[in-house]
Amino acid sequence: MYIRFNDISELVSAIGGETLKDNEHWLIFLADKHQDELDSLVEQLNLKECSFFGAVFPGLIHGKRMLYEGALALKVSCLTPPVVVPMPSAEEFITTLPTYNDIPEEGATCLTLVDCLSPKIDNLLNQLYNRFSKRCSYFGAGAGNHDLRPEACIFGPWGTQRDAALIAIIDQTSRSIAKHGWVRHSGPFVASRTTGNVLHELDWEDAETAYRNSLPSKLRGTPAERFYKDVTPRYPFAVEHPGAEDVVRDPIALCGNNDVMFLSDIPQGALMYLVEGTPEHLIEAAREAVEETVSVNTSCILVCDCLSRTVALDSQFPAELRTVYEQVNQIKFGTDVSGILALGEIASNGERPVNFYNKTFGICSFYE
Repeated sequence: MYIRFNDISELVSAIGGETLKDNEHWLIFLADKHQDELDSLVEQLNLKECSFFGAVFPGLIHGKRMLYEGALALKVSCLTPPVVVPMPSAEEFITTLPTYNDIPEEGATCLTLVDCLSPKIDNLLNQLYNRFSKRCSYFGAGAGNHDLRPEACIFGPWGTQRDAALIAIIDQTSRSIAKHGWVRHSGPFVASRTTGNVLHELDWEDAETAYRNSLPSKLRGTPAERFYKDVTPRYPFAVEHPGAEDVVRDPIALCGNNDVMFLSDIPQGALMYLVEGTPEHLIEAAREAVEETVSVNTSCILVCDCLSRTVALDSQFPAELRTVYEQVNQIKFGTDVSGILALGEIASNGERPVNFYNKTFGICSFYE
């Protein structure tokens, strides 16, 4: 349910009096407008002896609407209490999760909420996939605030944390898919020298120079201060993944020394492409993701739509939300659609290793 409030105590009152069954928890997605009230939220919910966990996001999705205030609260049943993993991830924390054999044969859903500024997110997702493989579907998102300030964005009864991930195994089967709609413009290029999320060299040339040279000629001279606004929403990069869709990587800054910083890690030696997208292609990709996941057995829907897609789509972003909502309800009338504007997307049906996507639409269809 979506809860709009003027004071955090109103949110606490709305969910604190609800009875939870054994192994049930409140999953809370909190809009970053309320970041300053996060500690108070945790304190008040603990006084109510309420089981809860959640994360802060730049915005929320409720039905066809994009919202920048309030919270989404959902009851979820977990196989075991959610686990907090400090990042970079440590194996000893992963081992506190259920094992492969603990997951019901019919499956479960591995939900991962992770501070988008944490290092080695892909490494964490690889560890989770190695543990659960095809027994789970995978869904989640990069948490944080819209201007990428390093602040605590993961929370639960233990308090608030940054540079951490929160992992919950939801005792419900689902199907999750990510699609983006971006198409290759030029490449391939070799990510010849990288450090984490910083690209130093592309095809053995300074990264910024190579980036500019790959752009359409009218954009190559874009001033650095305008680059994030005028270039990266329209021309990001993508990493090749044979047998699957390219994984989009979102450039977030020119570092001033010819390096380019991305929101997520770039593997050294990876093949990369400059990609471009039209509103029609991006919206169609979201519609296809719905078509491939939703069925008459769907009970509820969670979506994660990248914050930077709101920039790329601009005035057409409401059309994407409307398309998703209408396609869901065409397949299963009366189904709620809830979700978040994310800073990185996680959505996989478990048939292959899990990736941390950028500029992508993800959907998780829970089944009755």
